[in-house]
Amino acid sequence: MRLLVSDEWFDPISSEGQYESDYEGIVLGRGSLLFPNFHLVSFRMPVESEDGRKIPDMALVDRGYRSWWVVEVEMAHHSLYGHVMPQVEVFARGRYGEEHANYIADRHGGLNRESLVDMVRGAQPRVLVMVNRNVPDWFEPVHRLEGIITVVEVFRSGRNQHILRINGDYPETADTRVASSCRLDSTLPGLLQIDSPASLGIVAGQDIEIEFNGGLTSWSRLDASDNVWLVPRGRNPLNAKQEYMIQKDSDDRLSLTIRP
Repeated sequence: MRLLVSDEWFDPISSEGQYESDYEGIVLGRGSLLFPNFHLVSFRMPVESEDGRKIPDMALVDRGYRSWWVVEVEMAHHSLYGHVMPQVEVFARGRYGEEHANYIADRHGGLNRESLVDMVRGAQPRVLVMVNRNVPDWFEPVHRLEGIITVVEVFRSGRNQHILRINGDYPETADTRVASSCRLDSTLPGLLQIDSPASLGIVAGQDIEIEFNGGLTSWSRLDASDNVWLVPRGRNPLNAKQEYMIQKDSDDRLSLTIRP
């Protein structure tokens, strides 16, 4: 496939003819255009899980700190089961902590360190595999681990100019009205586990009021090393069998609703 853009022809760069580091640099330089609702940041911090220890390439951070993605950059000629999947398995089940948040903050001066720490304490990041050419056989195995594959192809002109073509999967953008998804913790009955603590606007030990079923409920934030809960200040009105959402209106008032 060739592309004609502004009377100039662009040809695809072969997978074998491109260094992974060069490909990664091209993508990072255009991160705000490729992923306008996220910050794309270099993220070469070791991640450990029961499957081993691996180093990813980048991270995508939601601009509201509600979610994030660990990004593994791959070349299409790499082995799926010998190279790609072992990394996806580690990142999907990895243990993430404050050191990972600090690493991201140190490499992107525009991000809030405290919000990043809160974000990492929330829900597990999902994995995004970025590849330079479409490889249909990769999608199903990566999807099984709730990962996605984003294909970013690089085309080059005779004047060494680059254009990018993006297809495949695309990272979900959180609904700006939803501050966080949440549920009662199955192992700590009565505690409301928060997926996106940075969006609540409170710190550990601080109280918060959330409207539910037409009335106000009171909660207090409780932190652990890798989890954040809301503890009810009184009777817990929620059902352990339901998933919930905390929504925020234009006046920053919070309300709890059942997740559809």
